Amino acid sequence: MKKISVVALMALFSVSMVSVSFAEGENSVTGFFRRLFNAPVKAVKETGSMTSNVLQNTGEKVVSKTGENTEAIVKGDVAKTTNLVTDNVTGVAETTGQAVSETVQIPVKSADEAKS
Repeated sequence: MKKISVVALMALFSVSMVSVSFAEGENSVTGFFRRLFNAPVKAVKETGSMTSNVLQNTGEKVVSKTGENTEAIVKGDVAKTTNLVTDNVTGVAETTGQAVSETVQIPVKSADEAKS
């Protein structure tokens, strides 16, 4: 009887140690919920980064170019008149394309970062 209770106690101890190590791993239920709840946080972080990039490019490619072209026109360089429109359209198109591209990538980046 003592042998059976010692073996049962050892088996119980072994099972508890295995379950503790499984609960700490990333393939566990705990790891699943950790990744599940970290994904929205990562998405917000990626959205902030994307917004920052769009604002920076809007400043560089649209507002700055408009100022340069307007200054040149005011100083008498009439040839820059067409650039006043075309540079804005090009800058807006590039910035919009970048925003769309980064917006589509947000869920993928968030999922990848949540796994690691």
